[in-house]
Amino acid sequence: MVIRRFSITPSVAWILIFSLFIVLGIGFSQKKSAEHPRVSRISSKKVMTYKPVLPDSQPVNWNLPVNVTISGPDQKFPLSFANGNEYVLIINNLERTTQQAKTVKLTAELDTSNHTITAKCFQNTRILTQRESVKKGVDLFSSPNLSPQPDKALEDAKKERSFFLFVTDGNLTDKNQYTRINGQLIQQTSRIAIYLDDQQQAEQLAPGLVTEITEILENQVLDQITRQCGTIRDVDCSGRFTILLSPWLNKLQGGRTSINGFVRPSDFRLTVPKPFSNHCDMLYLNSTLQPGQDLLDLLTHEVTHAAVASVRSAQTPSEAGSLADEEDWLNEGIAHIMEPGYTNRDYRISEFYRSPESYPLVVSDYYRSHLWRNHGCRGAVNEFLDWCNQIESTQNFPYRFTHHPLTGIEKIEQLTAIPFPELFRQWSLYLVKQSLEGTIQKKSTTPQLGSLCGNFVIAGPALRTWNLFRNPQTSLKISATASGFLHLKSGSQETQNVLIKVNGFEKIQMTLLRIPPSEEQISLTATFVDRNTNTSQSPESFEVCLRCIHPTDSAVKMISLEYSGAHLSRTARRPRKFQTSELNSSLASKSDKLQVAMNDSNSESEQLITDFLIRIPKKKIPKQAQPVYLTFKAIVETENELQFAGQSEIKLPFKPIHRLAKAASSETKVK
Repeated sequence: MVIRRFSITPSVAWILIFSLFIVLGIGFSQKKSAEHPRVSRISSKKVMTYKPVLPDSQPVNWNLPVNVTISGPDQKFPLSFANGNEYVLIINNLERTTQQAKTVKLTAELDTSNHTITAKCFQNTRILTQRESVKKGVDLFSSPNLSPQPDKALEDAKKERSFFLFVTDGNLTDKNQYTRINGQLIQQTSRIAIYLDDQQQAEQLAPGLVTEITEILENQVLDQITRQCGTIRDVDCSGRFTILLSPWLNKLQGGRTSINGFVRPSDFRLTVPKPFSNHCDMLYLNSTLQPGQDLLDLLTHEVTHAAVASVRSAQTPSEAGSLADEEDWLNEGIAHIMEPGYTNRDYRISEFYRSPESYPLVVSDYYRSHLWRNHGCRGAVNEFLDWCNQIESTQNFPYRFTHHPLTGIEKIEQLTAIPFPELFRQWSLYLVKQSLEGTIQKKSTTPQLGSLCGNFVIAGPALRTWNLFRNPQTSLKISATASGFLHLKSGSQETQNVLIKVNGFEKIQMTLLRIPPSEEQISLTATFVDRNTNTSQSPESFEVCLRCIHPTDSAVKMISLEYSGAHLSRTARRPRKFQTSELNSSLASKSDKLQVAMNDSNSESEQLITDFLIRIPKKKIPKQAQPVYLTFKAIVETENELQFAGQSEIKLPFKPIHRLAKAASSETKVK
């Protein structure tokens, strides 16, 4: 077969090339039409460019919380004060490194550029409600099976056992910082064994203490914690949960620290060598304890720790072995919210509310972060986990929490199905509502006032007032994972527009909440009385003027005073409550006691002003290694029997006490 050669003339070639371009063009336009259905075949012949379409800013509803997002070198946002409205600016520090406290500086200036209040830096956010369904998917953890288990034949508990205890302020990994304690069996049942440090005799304990410990554990706490959190693992195969009573808990950290009780997670791990673990399911109690509500709250708290340690130290079917220990903040938080009363947390909640910006929420290791026994931190996590429990849809939060394999922020994000930054914002909004409206309550039918938490008056988190036109600049130092609350005021009923410049930090989060005008507001301010104007003031005391501004149809019913500070004990900060109906109009001439006198109320600008004079003897101020504050709280009651509270504070003159931790003596070393 002969293959013919096909020759193409130049004119034919141009025709073919032109036809090819037409075909390719049609194919390209059809492909584009398929990708963009809105483009017609006619318009597909045109060359078009597409730009991203940004939706117009949605109108801001100022009756709801508003997120503030600013970026770029010119970080500022507009704000309008009209019709007597005020604002609360919530500033959160989302930095997760515990020691990373940050300072934000704010400057206000009149806005003459006609910025609209619907600026793009504003966006509404919703508020989570209690028991709102926030869980996604299927619950990973079922409730425990509490069907009765057959009794096993138990041998009597050992008459004597030895335990190791960390007692100094040294390195936790140094075995020489631990002491050996010999315990004598003083009580046993089918579920518990109680040992007493052989430094003491049973007759030296408070009358009825051992009996009450036994009854509380047997009849209340063990069953409650098993049902709500999980079973305590029998680590030493003794068949009983062990309790050690020792006076060492009164002189830990070289004698500087006294605690009522604790559980050591390492005791539940057989892989940890002695003296760092006693290889025993146990708790430690201070032998100076007394029977009462305090004991019930304490035992509930510590047994919760034991349940958490049991779950996390148990070997899992996977090759990973047991779980890591619970991070400290979560471990303490779950134990606090399980307590039936407030004797172990009322003062901690009060300290946190006194200065919420000072106390970080997320602390993986309190001891190594130098925040061990920091009451403000403990109050913060109590309030946080209590709120998480309130928004939990399954009403099974403690059990899901205890058995969740993760820990830290990741654990909370999975339990709530909310990213931590948004969760932290929502919790901050919940807190500020306690100050704005949560403390307004109907008169209690019980002898205790509605604004009391245990023995402490609770007024919500302290709001730092910023009058923008009286003082155009302010600043606030905020700890990592903590919230600062600024109450923004203009001091005028006229409409005023301002620009607020923010000199902040990288992981700042801001939320605005507008406060509508209300007649039911309380303001409390405390100032030292100048000695130059009050020559009768004794050099052995300080005097403070406390001014309460409140509605005209109300009266101050109670003044509460409490010493405050991060590490101040519950006993040292015990509130002193004064019923105003029992106060005199002047202070006694000489007295070594804390005194309060009340002047008559005066009307001013449709409000009442009630002044109090307070005398504080210097020798009554607790001696601490850190500053001490005096916190003032007032409960006001209206004619409609509504009660609400306000708070203020002063920093007391401070001379630091330098304490040196005692070195580990020979008797504290492992024998």
